[in-house]
Amino acid sequence: MKLEIVHSTRYRYTGPIAETVMEVRLRPMDGNGQRCLDFRLELSHGVRARTYVDGFGNHVHYFNLVRPHSGLSVVSRSTVETGLGPDPDPGEDLVLDFLRFRSPVKDVDGVRELARRHAIADASSPAAIEEALDSLAAEIGREYTYDTKVTNVYSVVDDVLTLKAGVCQDFAHLFIAAARAMGVPARYVSGYIHLPKWGKSAQTASHAWAEAWVPGRGWIGFDATHPVRTTPHHVRLAVGRDYTDAAPTRGVYVGSAGSTMTISVRTNVVG
Repeated sequence: MKLEIVHSTRYRYTGPIAETVMEVRLRPMDGNGQRCLDFRLELSHGVRARTYVDGFGNHVHYFNLVRPHSGLSVVSRSTVETGLGPDPDPGEDLVLDFLRFRSPVKDVDGVRELARRHAIADASSPAAIEEALDSLAAEIGREYTYDTKVTNVYSVVDDVLTLKAGVCQDFAHLFIAAARAMGVPARYVSGYIHLPKWGKSAQTASHAWAEAWVPGRGWIGFDATHPVRTTPHHVRLAVGRDYTDAAPTRGVYVGSAGSTMTISVRTNVVG
């Protein structure tokens, strides 16, 4: 599948602010079943971004707007091919780093209980590991309610366990925490999911899921929100230990004005 994606983020301030510093992870990743064919980043005010690749392999663009402004727009345009074969070498030098806990992915009683319910029958069997992770994703999707009003970007797994509700970010964090408690390295993925209701186009939003490391098979995606294994409809932007490492946009501004942010994402099948 080949997808064109337009991701627009617009910031508006109640008065002029002096400076904005921002970094974005909006270029889709290459590898693990997908390839970025084209990418353009459009910034307002004539700003030009610089780039680097972070320690997780994410493409990061960063910029600093140092003059008074009352708004800012960040628009990315990508063309991505998905549904490709697995990487010929699934090796990962730092895979054990994805067993470590830190907030918001915490090692708490509720996480350990969830992990016990999905204990791996044979830790030496890739099939047994995948079966346990499928069961874990299914429970989260079945027992937890998708609700955009009960959590925020700072919520931790304790909140999700208590509320039995959250959004895709929360379900990804909970899956990652339980997988790590099961002894399976797991990482956070930010991206998109193409779910067209009519024709080949879809008005959607950013999405998040998890990938777990299975020996001999590499990184396998689990979307606990739906719940499914990831498909060619999923597009990976960035990966990391949790949301903090892989947020599509992150920044600060200097000034006393209030701010609002509007995000829109459109995906379209091409070719």
